[in-house]
Amino acid sequence: MPYKRPMTGKGLFKKYEYAYVEYYDCYICPNNEILSYSTTDKNGYKQYKSDTKKCKNCPLREQCTKSKNCQKIIIHHIWEEYKEQANKNRYTQL
Repeated sequence: MPYKRPMTGKGLFKKYEYAYVEYYDCYICPNNEILSYSTTDKNGYKQYKSDTKKCKNCPLREQCTKSKNCQKIIIHHIWEEYKEQANKNRYTQL
């Protein structure tokens, strides 16, 4: 599995700066707000969305999202944990 750099815009938080909480199946943003599960598309990507009311007044919004409706969306593939394990295996010696 090849390495792929994060495709985040300049000055924006990277996906790894959001903490994934497996027990609650949600993400926590750098401002300690919850991005809750919204839906899973037909390609197996789960979508986690922030609350627009909380994001409008967030001091970190400019580093989080550039969307007009002030909503951050993170996508997470259903096999993400296996992809992370494969990535960790790249650094181990055989």
